[in-house]
Amino acid sequence: MASQERVSCIDMAAEMDQTLLPDRLEQLAAQEPDRIWVSYAVSQDVARDGFRNLTLAQYARAVDRLAWHIESTMGRSSTFSTFLYFGLTDVRYAIVLLAAIKTGHKVLFCSHFNSTYFNQSVCDRTGCDVLLHSEGVESTIEPLLQARPMRAIQAPTLESLVEPEGQVERYPYSKEFSVGVDEPMFVTHTSGTTGLPKPVTMTQRSLVIASAWDKVPDLDGKPPVEKVMRKGRRCFMGFPLFQFSGVANGLWEVFYRGKTLVLPCSQPGWAPPATFEQLFEHGDFDCFIGIPYYLELVAKSPRMMEIVRDRLKYIMYGGATLNPGTGDRLAALCPFFSCIGSTESGVAFTHLIDRQDWAWFCFNEEQSGIVWERQEIQGVEDGAGVYELTYVKNPLVARSQPIFWHTSRGDTIKTDDLFVKHPTKNHLWRYYARKDDMVVTKYGWNINPVMVEYEIARHPSVKAVVVGGAGREAIFAIVELVESHGPPEATLDEVWAAVEGETNAKLDKIAQLDKKRLILADGKTKPLPLTPKGNVVRGPALKLYEAEIEEMYERTADPTVGWATSKRKGEEVVSASPPKTSRVNPPVTVAEIIAA
Repeated sequence: MASQERVSCIDMAAEMDQTLLPDRLEQLAAQEPDRIWVSYAVSQDVARDGFRNLTLAQYARAVDRLAWHIESTMGRSSTFSTFLYFGLTDVRYAIVLLAAIKTGHKVLFCSHFNSTYFNQSVCDRTGCDVLLHSEGVESTIEPLLQARPMRAIQAPTLESLVEPEGQVERYPYSKEFSVGVDEPMFVTHTSGTTGLPKPVTMTQRSLVIASAWDKVPDLDGKPPVEKVMRKGRRCFMGFPLFQFSGVANGLWEVFYRGKTLVLPCSQPGWAPPATFEQLFEHGDFDCFIGIPYYLELVAKSPRMMEIVRDRLKYIMYGGATLNPGTGDRLAALCPFFSCIGSTESGVAFTHLIDRQDWAWFCFNEEQSGIVWERQEIQGVEDGAGVYELTYVKNPLVARSQPIFWHTSRGDTIKTDDLFVKHPTKNHLWRYYARKDDMVVTKYGWNINPVMVEYEIARHPSVKAVVVGGAGREAIFAIVELVESHGPPEATLDEVWAAVEGETNAKLDKIAQLDKKRLILADGKTKPLPLTPKGNVVRGPALKLYEAEIEEMYERTADPTVGWATSKRKGEEVVSASPPKTSRVNPPVTVAEIIAA
């Protein structure tokens, strides 16, 4: 047996940059005033209108301009009072963040996908009584102000903040690092998929700690993911700037990785396919960070796949599951990996994996304070076992693992996230499910719907899928297909062939799907509801198709019935295409990735 390298770690808190974030910006603006901070598309017609560049000097001046505006309208704060900023999806979010710190406030960012009720709840729980807003968001803020009266303040336009001409007096900010690093900085919130969003207060330590990630020693020959992410010069940012993932990565890329951010124009939701392809063609970025939605678009475009192969140093995605076929194709072209974490826990510290292992995570347990707790789940016969990721506090991780200062849940924190261990490779784990996702049938069997959904989603015709069956005799799947020119029932027939030939073969007998328990979703009139990150929202999805589910269970005893659909009574599908096989990519090692 080959000898294993000793797992080693560092004191990240001692190794991290000892500069507070507003001071870091001033340092960079003084050293490299003309370095491009951000390059954003002027409009959705990128080929015609191109990009606008803003420098680090403009960023620093914009922060000072806005800080003076905040002081003149709401005053300085000595108690870290909270105000909500809600604006167009432009770089003012990054400006507001640092201006709030300078004036002693903490800013609350709410998702643009929230309901008024969700936003009201977060404001109530944070004691937020002031709303700073940009132009063009009246349809969102007016219902909120009616539901919860707050003082509303108009923010300066982006153009006025980044105006390069004229003198701007520096807004004073002088704090010792040891004091400011653990003071409240901004408030974000959990996704709210299982209830009302929960506000989480971030400190500067929550972000500055990333400056030490590249100093962690290799783990069994695998470098920290951060070492790969230090490569490149321009990074496409595919996370929203109002979510923690966008806030954090937007600062890390600029402050610690020395890059320029490439952004789409301000628009509701995600960049549409035609615009995104133009961004890929003309954005001149060599790194990608973002959600799977964009990667699905990339995989469908031969031109974008060429750019991935020829230009990109790496792709890092997160926030939602990715179609396995898409992952296989992208991993064959460039270093490709995912991040995992949560609003409360922050980003889990991981090391680089071989490309063929892109769906796995290489955790540094010692560095992160992770302990794996074996779970006894009836009906699960995975030889490697199912484990819950648990954080255990010790003096080393207490100052470097955000979950220990984002929550007050004690020294041992169970995450409810379940993983399976790689059968042969140390430290590699694949996400399995959340504890509260498990479907328990009427016979007491535990079935992991995420695993079943993952396998069904491998088919290229599947856009979204959700599995249910709690308290029933067997599970079912609701499948939404990508748009095609053929009849959807025929396409679903092809999906069933793959389920029967490939998916069921990988599942325990109790978790196998029956042909009669596939429900075809109507993607035009009743699309499966998704989170902003692209995951199906399980509860609302099952509620939306409640009638079809009940009809299906009533009819499954009839052997002549095939598909249940959301449009009409099901019909037996008499022909089926043979299972499709996927190409196996040649192994690519970590050493090859590092050398790339």
